[in-house]
Amino acid sequence: MPSRFEFERAIRRSGLPPLARLLALTVATWADTETGRIAIRHQPAQSVLLEATGLSKSAFLSHRKTLLEEGWLQCKSPERIKAQKEHAQNVYSIHIPDGKAGSPGDLAKTDKPGKSDKARSPGDLAKPDKSDTAGSPGDRAQEGEVGYAPVRLGRQATTRVFPSSSTSSSPTGDGEQAGNEERIPDAFAYCQPLIKAMTDAGLVVSWQMTADDWQCVARIQQRAGVDQMVKFALGAKSRSPIRFAKFYLRAGWLGLPPKSTKPAPQPKHLRVLPDWCKDPDCDEITRMRQVEDANGLRSLRPCPECHPNRKDSAA
Repeated sequence: MPSRFEFERAIRRSGLPPLARLLALTVATWADTETGRIAIRHQPAQSVLLEATGLSKSAFLSHRKTLLEEGWLQCKSPERIKAQKEHAQNVYSIHIPDGKAGSPGDLAKTDKPGKSDKARSPGDLAKPDKSDTAGSPGDRAQEGEVGYAPVRLGRQATTRVFPSSSTSSSPTGDGEQAGNEERIPDAFAYCQPLIKAMTDAGLVVSWQMTADDWQCVARIQQRAGVDQMVKFALGAKSRSPIRFAKFYLRAGWLGLPPKSTKPAPQPKHLRVLPDWCKDPDCDEITRMRQVEDANGLRSLRPCPECHPNRKDSAA
């Protein structure tokens, strides 16, 4: 297994697509500088990688597939039961494919010392250059000052979503699953009306989901509305009892259309009848007229003046 710096230099010379390089270098930030191994406690979750790279879920999966197929990354996925019950996640390791490591001469060509290094004496080379240092601890913003941000190291919780400062664009992949839309703050709290409506409708299911799934449900609720989601869930069928709300997310919530802005039609028993036309052939209660045809046969027809279903009446 290469060291972290060997891996980074190989990625620099790899010719991979820019976003694939970004993902590879981001994963390498959790690797040990000497051994290149990523400890289990430092394994990044998918939500952490999405936040760190700014990629959509579809773009992330596409470029991760490229890195896996070409041998730059290896990913060991947990069993489905462990992922659901124990929140186990993927285990990544970095590698350099055969023939991609380069020679020591390549390093000398690409990493030539600058003129300032040639002019310095051997004794000066042992001293750190101020321009190469990241600054002293005193240069960093302290807690309470503008620009202070706590440093997060290691594994982040898979169910925690950190707010993003960048503006996301519309998804280009699997609809809501693309994850590149603007994230809804505290999606779990936003979905509480849906959870209550589902429970009141007799649909008692488990709402254990990942942060990305909560974002999908929240955006669907924002777009389609609670009533339409509950109506769909009541009509959903499965061979086995439905125990998880994620079933409805995969079974059709993602494809629900936006809620209609047109007001719902008024029930017939609540419609207000127009004023009676007082025609002698028109019944005041039924608003039906007796009409005689050419053969002398009489029949009942809606009154064209005061029946609620006349053509010129409002819908």
